[in-house]
Order: sequence, then C-alpha cells, then structure tokens
Amino acid sequence: MYKLTKEGEEYLKNGLPERQLLNFILNEKPLEEVSKLPKSEIAVGWARKNEWIIIENKIVKLSEKGKNIINKKTDLDAALEKIDKGNEISQGLIKILLSRKLIEETKKIIKPEKPGFFSRLFGKKKEENKSEVLKTGEIAQLTPDLIKSGEWKNKTFRKYDVNAPAPKIYPGKKQPYIQFLEDIKERLIGLGFQEMRGPLIETSFWNCDALFIPQDHPAKSLHDLFYIKTPSKGKLPDENLIAKVKATHEGGWITESSGWGGVWNKEEATKLVLRSHTTAVSARTLFKNKDKPAKYFTINRNFRPEAIDAGHLMEFYQCEGIVIGENLTFRHLLGFLKEIAEAVGLKEVKFKPGFFPYTEPSVEGFVKHPTVGWIETLAAGMFRPELLRPLGVEKSQVLAWGLGIGRLAMAKLGIEDIRMLFSEDLEWLRKTPLVK
Repeated sequence: MYKLTKEGEEYLKNGLPERQLLNFILNEKPLEEVSKLPKSEIAVGWARKNEWIIIENKIVKLSEKGKNIINKKTDLDAALEKIDKGNEISQGLIKILLSRKLIEETKKIIKPEKPGFFSRLFGKKKEENKSEVLKTGEIAQLTPDLIKSGEWKNKTFRKYDVNAPAPKIYPGKKQPYIQFLEDIKERLIGLGFQEMRGPLIETSFWNCDALFIPQDHPAKSLHDLFYIKTPSKGKLPDENLIAKVKATHEGGWITESSGWGGVWNKEEATKLVLRSHTTAVSARTLFKNKDKPAKYFTINRNFRPEAIDAGHLMEFYQCEGIVIGENLTFRHLLGFLKEIAEAVGLKEVKFKPGFFPYTEPSVEGFVKHPTVGWIETLAAGMFRPELLRPLGVEKSQVLAWGLGIGRLAMAKLGIEDIRMLFSEDLEWLRKTPLVK
C-alpha cells in the first residue's frame, strides 16, 4: 500500500509542476519569465521529457502534444487521485511516483490472532510466576531493583525448570567445507608436510608440458582446459629447462625413453590457461627443490570445463602432495596413502591400478560414502623420469598423490551433492556439525 507524501498532496491540490507550467505558458512565454515560477526546473524538465514544450531562442512554446494535453487529465494526475483514495495503480506509475518522492509505502503491521508457541508458554509462566511470588514470596527473576533494594536477601529463589522448552541458539562457526579444508591442512602439517603454492593462471608449459603430457596426444584429453583470451600467452622459464623438456618430449633425452615423438612446439607451451590440476604446483616445486629430501602439499583451486552435476564442478579444490627421497618404492606410496586416509578419518579405502601420463606405476583410490557407495577421491603414482630429469631431480624418486578433496568432504559430511559444499542454505549451515 502507498500514500501521498506532503509534496504529493500539494500537487494533488494545485497540479503537478509541469501541469502548472502549461497553464502559465498557454501559448508561449520568455524563458526568463518561466524560470521565475516555483519549481521551474522540475516543471521544465518533465515538460521537455513529455515533449510538451519546445525552447527556441530563449522562448518557451507549447508543442502540439502540449496543446492537446493542456485540458486533459494525465495518467499521473489520475494516479495521485487513486492513491489518495486508497486505490491501486500500475507498477510503472508507482515507479515514477516513487522516483519523484510523491508517494511512500505504508507498512502494515499484522498482529497474529493467536500468540505463538513460546509467547503462549512463557506468557503463561510469567503470570504463574507473578502469582507464585505473591503467594510464596519466591523470586522468579532477579532484577536490578531487587539488587539495589536488598530485598532479595530475605527471599527464596524459585528453582529452575530444566525440562522447560527453550529456543534453539545457533552459535557462530566456520562454514563446514572451509573448516574441513583447514582441518586437512593441519593434519598434513602434523605429518611433516610443508605447504607449497602456485598461480591459478598457468602457462601450458607448467600445466602440461613439464608434466610430460604430450601436446598432440589423446592423453591430453584427460585435462580439458580453460584458455585465457587476454592476455593469451605467458613467459616461459629459462631456455635450459625448455631445451630439456623439448628433448624429452621429442626423443626421451637421457631418460632411456623414446618420448612422444614429433616436434615439440614452444609457441603452444606459452598459452595461458586456468590451472586444471595442482600437479602444476608440484612441478614448479620440484624445479626449485631438486633432490633435497622433503614432503610438500597444497590445497587449492583448479578449473575444468566439466558438466555440473552432483559429483562435478567447473571450479574445485584439490589436495596435492609429493614426497621426495632416494630408494622410495610403490609400497611406500601405498603406505603413505593409507596413513593420510587414516589421518583424515577415512576407515574404508580401496585401490585399483590407474593410468596418468606423468606417473608410472599409477593408482586410483576410492572411499566408502554412507549412502552413495564407493566414490573416486584419489589419484596417485610415482613420477616418471621424463618428468623428473628435466626439472633437475636426478637421484631421487618422487611419490605423488592428489585428493579430490570435495568428494572426500562429501563422504565426511554425509552429503550426496557436491554443490552443497558451497550452499547458502542457513538450515544446513546451522545444523551441520563440525568435522572432527
């Protein structure tokens, strides 16, 4: 519902400024005289917008449209009358009148016919308490007046009814998925891992080529990419590393591999993409770390043009880890995976052989979801020499694993749709317990 403002009431009585202007001009008037009218700027502005007047050589004249409307009631004139009588008008007219501050919304307070549950319950208790205080002299509630007067010293206090219903209070807490990610991070640090970081926008060199993913091989379809339009190309690392990666792709270099064959294209490697996996961060870290024994992890975002459904998102978090050391074997890798699974509270885990262009041997891991069943959450393997040698890792083996942390969170939080991890549903956010 709407009502007229004081300005709206004035215009209802005397006419809108543009209407008053038409009545003043009649045919034509000098602009200097028109400017002396009250609210002349408003009048001229709306009259020109409505095409009612023409201003030429400092003379204000009525247009044909203005002459036709001078003795007729406009939609706005009628709208003011309807609002004054409490009738409804169109949304278009409401928008205009609100913008001109000629009407304002009236808030209707609706009083419930019956009191709510808590008002009935506690309202009744309040009356009971009052009568009990009068009869027994017990204090049901300690007030500032009772404290100041000291009257409470000579009274007995009414016992609490611990069985009485009380409203639920939801304390502030972290968003469940964020809390889960932070918990995983703390557990990995507790296992001796250091955190590694990398950019969200990568060159194709670090995202694919440095990982021994061929530029023109069907295996590259495993990582569909979002390419950056502007700028479309980035800077490559030093020429020595580029030469080693090129030689490894084309003929295997010193790795006793035949490589992928063909001609490696340096221009293709400069293309910028949204990082499709955190293994690109591992490659950058290995190039800096070389053979020094270490354990690294990262938890960060990646992007792929996936069809969005209950198990896939185009933007997703991944937990990546690498262990660098000499004489490491596939048995060590499985041991690490089991230890990590236990650290994050996963009791049912199983593995099967897998394939990835940059690890050999490779393994895929599955965890048991309480309702969905087994879901793939983990990919792991031992980095191939074709990846390690160009990056300067000559003596060590590197165990590598990547957790689909979103799917892991699904199992831990007991949800069946990965999109719920980013939900704004207050009911779910309030009732979801903290992950332990």
